[in-house]
Amino acid sequence: MSRLPTSAFAVGANAPLRRNKAMRILGVILTALIAVLLIFAFLTASQVFTNLRNIKLLASNDLEWSLAQIELETRDFSGALEAARLSPEPDLDRLRLRFDILYSRVSSMGSAPAYLRLAVVPEFAAALERVNTFMADAVPMIDSPDEALIEALPLLAAQSAHLRADSRALSLSGIALYAAENDRARQRITNTLYRLATIALLLIVAVVGLLINLLFANRAAREKGAALTQANRRMTTILSTSMDGVLVVDSTGAVLEFNKASEAIFGYRYEDIRGQNIQDLIAPPNLRDDHYRAMQRILNGQDRHAAGKGRVRMDAKRADGTIFPIEIAIEMAEDNDEKILIGFLHDISDRVAAEEELLETRDRALAGERAKAEFLAVMSHEIRTPLNGILGNLSLLNDTALSPVQTRYVRNMEISGRVLMRHVDTVLDITRFEAGKLDINIACTDLSSMLQELVDSQLSAANRHGTTLSWRWEGPARTWVRTDRAALEQVLLNLVGNAIKFTDNGTITIEAEALPEIINGTPAVELRVIDTGIGISEDRLPKVFDDFVTNDPTLGRVPGGTGLGLGIARRIVTALGGEIGLESTPDVGSTFWVRLPMEEGRQPPAKESNTPEPAVAHLHMLVVEDNEINRELAQELLQREGHWVTLASNGAEGLQLADSKPFDMILMDIAMPVMDGLEATKRIRAGIGPNKDTPIVAVSANILPDDRDRFLAGGMSAFLAKPIRRSSLQKLLQEHFAIGEPTSPMTAGLPESTFNRLQARFLKEGDALIAAITAPYRDFEDVAKRCHDLSGAAAIFGAHALQDILAQADTAAKQGNTRLFEELVAQIPPLWRATRGDLNAPDAAE
Repeated sequence: MSRLPTSAFAVGANAPLRRNKAMRILGVILTALIAVLLIFAFLTASQVFTNLRNIKLLASNDLEWSLAQIELETRDFSGALEAARLSPEPDLDRLRLRFDILYSRVSSMGSAPAYLRLAVVPEFAAALERVNTFMADAVPMIDSPDEALIEALPLLAAQSAHLRADSRALSLSGIALYAAENDRARQRITNTLYRLATIALLLIVAVVGLLINLLFANRAAREKGAALTQANRRMTTILSTSMDGVLVVDSTGAVLEFNKASEAIFGYRYEDIRGQNIQDLIAPPNLRDDHYRAMQRILNGQDRHAAGKGRVRMDAKRADGTIFPIEIAIEMAEDNDEKILIGFLHDISDRVAAEEELLETRDRALAGERAKAEFLAVMSHEIRTPLNGILGNLSLLNDTALSPVQTRYVRNMEISGRVLMRHVDTVLDITRFEAGKLDINIACTDLSSMLQELVDSQLSAANRHGTTLSWRWEGPARTWVRTDRAALEQVLLNLVGNAIKFTDNGTITIEAEALPEIINGTPAVELRVIDTGIGISEDRLPKVFDDFVTNDPTLGRVPGGTGLGLGIARRIVTALGGEIGLESTPDVGSTFWVRLPMEEGRQPPAKESNTPEPAVAHLHMLVVEDNEINRELAQELLQREGHWVTLASNGAEGLQLADSKPFDMILMDIAMPVMDGLEATKRIRAGIGPNKDTPIVAVSANILPDDRDRFLAGGMSAFLAKPIRRSSLQKLLQEHFAIGEPTSPMTAGLPESTFNRLQARFLKEGDALIAAITAPYRDFEDVAKRCHDLSGAAAIFGAHALQDILAQADTAAKQGNTRLFEELVAQIPPLWRATRGDLNAPDAAE
């Protein structure tokens, strides 16, 4: 290696360079100090000349003479006044002359700048005031005729008695002020001379220091030369033994340096490529122009993302043409006023291969996660489908007349089914949290009301264990807060449920406390669930919030559960920005605490309690469901609400029905044979059939994180989870088909065709009911069912009297009260005729 750019590689000379830099800084400081001292010396000398000039002015000042003259003129005036007063023939001209001279002297003193300094002396000011007063009073007498002046001489003598003493006071005050000013002027000159001496001494010291600095700087320059020579030798050794490749090129790209590591990486010998263009040697042919433009941008200072910004990954070419990845760090320097580029690089082929292997491993792991999610989706559907049938039919069974024993059996089956459903939901919650799909809905919440409702819902479970359950505020209450009520309820239900499981004949208390602490800039609330149960051993405390962890079965009890509740609670609390923890002592009890940020909320406006729910017209519904039990369940639920139902057992059959006639809504299952619900929905939307724009509701047990978005993107309008509950079904229908309030006819505002269709259907049902009532052999069950079906439609058209009788008849039939039922049914025909008349429809029953 023939030459090294000293500006880039003189690393070994760092210490001498630092010393030299320090000497230069010291020289600059000394030079600046000398300049400052010279400025101060100039200013001080200027001040000396000013003070000397002032002293000269003071020396030439006629202050003392003027004051002495006033005293002399006062004496002459007093003598002239005394002579005139005692002489039989007074010399009034002489008196007037002496007065005028004295008056002129006193007047000139009052306006002269030299006397203004004496105005601050009290004695001088008082004496001058008296003299001026006398002069002002004496002028009329002096200027009066001789006879009047002769008569005024005694008065004038009396008034001038103090004049000589006052002129003496003026003279003494002026002399004292003049002496004081002279002393101050001499002191200023003395001080200035001291400063000049000090500055001169500092200048001497600074000059000596500057000379010493120059001597050291000269020696440092010699040391620097030696250090640079040594550093170049050291750097040559470092470059030749470095494991990283180092190459240096000039502004044209010609190779200046190429160390041993670079030779090993690229397969070139430095002697063979010296002076050749680096782009032609190591840049892949397809990237050569890009490399050249990038180098030019760096040299021109345009590309600041490469030079001095760390390592950049790129492809390079070996001598044998092999393309391989490298990491290169580029620095720009100057060598003899010429810009050069220095590259530090190393071969990362092995690392890239390892990264690719790691990515493959990650992809396999993600595939496994997807397989797990798919498995959970299938299991969710397979488990929820039969559960939907069980729970739905139990709900329908509850609406029939049951004996107390049968009611207990149905309730127990419902409880067991819902526990199983909760376990399925718990497993699916894990998938939702891991996918980061937890929806946080922050809204104003009545925390006190929520805690009371939670306690009320769990009281029976606690009572079965002989345990009391209560809640309270610890400290001031913060009733209305902003949080996700549903998520917080899920956390607290898990904690309270666990406390109930492990507490017999004890107490469970929920404490709420508004903390003074702030979490992420938001006021915090802490909720504690305190029980007197069996407690948790210390060695198990760190694992309590892990998944699939339950209490030790060796304690003689296995309360049941998946061991996921606390894991889910931890995830929810974390998503809400809070913390969860516990403290526990075996055989004493446990305290689980949740600390969450909760802003203070505002109570929403109260809703009118007597506001009726919107009604829903009788609809034509298409239910597409492959499971026979679930299909019949949906049919029964819809028909009980007065709707007409058409059934299909798979997506293809549903598609055929949807293309053949219009429906008001389609309930579409997802996982079905022949054609799944999502594909059937897409084809309905893409077609030109009568249901192209009909609401299609996804009915599925599969509620994994991405499913809702997938269903909506596929053309579905809403989502209804299995098992189908009457409340959720009614809410769905109200959202899409609410047509008014029950207190008034609900058909107002409907299109004429829809109104006519609904009215015709209503009249047909009413006529069929009257025919069944008046039949020779009345079918009790048929009439009861028709009363139930027509009741909802009567409310829709505002026939409230008819609707009331029909509802009472329906209730009497369910209770088995035949006598009351017959009495009520007898009132229906005349009410029906009146209703037809109100609707302006011909009485078909007649």
